[in-house]
Amino acid sequence: MPERLPVFINPENVASRGLQTSGVLSLEKMDRLIDRLVAPFGKVRVSLAFAKEGQHMTMHGNVVGNMFVECQRCMQALEFKVDHEFELGLIKSEAEIECLLPGQEPLLISHEDIRLADIIEDELELLLPMSVMHEPEECSVARDYGVNEEVIITDDSSNEQPPKKNPFSALADLKK
Repeated sequence: MPERLPVFINPENVASRGLQTSGVLSLEKMDRLIDRLVAPFGKVRVSLAFAKEGQHMTMHGNVVGNMFVECQRCMQALEFKVDHEFELGLIKSEAEIECLLPGQEPLLISHEDIRLADIIEDELELLLPMSVMHEPEECSVARDYGVNEEVIITDDSSNEQPPKKNPFSALADLKK
């Protein structure tokens, strides 16, 4: 396998040939992902295998690497490790979605070449959770202020509390 990923591919062509390729992609060239990273440097190792059975085309991929994102609690850098496998069904129309195998995600293709880095960038974006935080024992804010991740909510009506005093009850006396 070559150590350099092609920049552009023709999905039908590479699936017909059964192309297998691997290489390294730089995170600093991923324009949409870079906004979510604290340190826009680093690389991910990518392995891809294309296949075609009849009219059904697939892309199997694996992405391994590290990204540095911002902890939403302490605002410090957090190393987010990536080791992700994915399976894409290459489809030409939305009607073909029903033909995908379980576990496959659709990738709508046209007759034009597609940029491989864009597909990998999409996969990395989907991996990142909406809110990324250190583990409580690793986060400076959680340690310093005793943030507890376990919040238990119960609906126990047996713990009835006395009625709260109305803060405006003193005004009732002025009305007389």
